[in-house]
Amino acid sequence: MNLNKKIESYILSNAVLASDRKIGIEEECIIYNQNNYRIPVNYCSEFSAMDLLKIMNDNVGENGSYSLEPGGQLEWSSPPFNNLHDLASAQNEHRQLLQDAVKNNNLKIIYYGVEPNYSPHEIDLINQLKYQLMDKNMQKNGTLGQWMMRNTASIQINFDIINKKDLEEMVFIADCLYPIAAYIFANSPKQKKRAAGPKNLRQIIWDNTDNNRCRNLIDHGIQSNINLLENYINYILTVPGIFKLDSHGEIVETRKTIGEHLKYLMSSKTIREKDIKAALHQIFTNVRLKNLVEVRGADRSPSGYEMAPVAFWTGLLTEKTYRDKILSIVNQWSVKERNLFNKLSFVLDENQIGPQNKTYREWNQWVGEIALLGLEDRGIGEEKFFNDYFKHVMSNGPFSLQEQ
Repeated sequence: MNLNKKIESYILSNAVLASDRKIGIEEECIIYNQNNYRIPVNYCSEFSAMDLLKIMNDNVGENGSYSLEPGGQLEWSSPPFNNLHDLASAQNEHRQLLQDAVKNNNLKIIYYGVEPNYSPHEIDLINQLKYQLMDKNMQKNGTLGQWMMRNTASIQINFDIINKKDLEEMVFIADCLYPIAAYIFANSPKQKKRAAGPKNLRQIIWDNTDNNRCRNLIDHGIQSNINLLENYINYILTVPGIFKLDSHGEIVETRKTIGEHLKYLMSSKTIREKDIKAALHQIFTNVRLKNLVEVRGADRSPSGYEMAPVAFWTGLLTEKTYRDKILSIVNQWSVKERNLFNKLSFVLDENQIGPQNKTYREWNQWVGEIALLGLEDRGIGEEKFFNDYFKHVMSNGPFSLQEQ
């Protein structure tokens, strides 16, 4: 088995039956103290993000796990579930646990996708080699990588894979419809204590982080669902590595591309599954592959709406009837139209003209309605997790604009 096939085998290794597909959420948030300051990241004389992390993991039980992002943002990774009702119950349990910890330690949760008050230089970096190496890399490749690492929060949705075709269709649709999610779930109204205006802040930050490993798949030459997996693997092998695992599984710096490192391991017959996993985790495109599909386009949601992006993508990606309908439309979009649409997502103006000479609002409406139909087609009442949110945004605009 050659390297490309070995990576493909790992990505498809957790494939399940359609009836067994599970969905998970990774939910991030920024935490302040009672004096309206970001809590320190690392252990110190004050209550820190590390202290909060310990409290959360000591009390989470079997309801997933907690980790910290580079600037101390707290991330909850849920267990996977077959339906959104069970996932919502887990999310409610997480929310209650977090609210209890916040109350008991005089903290507050910031429900935004971008830190509203502080610049990156005012925020500590977590004391972990992985993120120190990332920080070093981001300073050389792009202009806003430190903003991304320290100053952003998002919601990511993970989907089990049924087979290669299923993966390729989900990933391609998610890549095409990224501008819709970027608009509908925009929730970053302020930056450095000033209103953002129509800027879609978190999307702008990510677009200026590291062009080798971020942005949309179309930016890396992946323009179709046909042979998407092969093309994705070819792409990641060209990306400069940030870190690798040594023989003991410890993170160390690398100056080789991901492909150069993995090819060396293949030739020396020392490649391990965790080497492939570490490589895949150095890619931050808006939809990416691990041994599942991870969709990454949504800002951290307002309180109570955390399930909305999960429901949106579930309705679009998991029901074949509506997935086929979406494919029949987006396959008509030219590369030029798609590239333009992605750029339009940096400005929250629904009157901008997107593919096929339709306005951003028209595309938002069509995609949102398809998501609701897909949820209805699942037949278990999951549309409630998106319907009210969608109506509110279509009537009042994205929360980024509402909160200014």
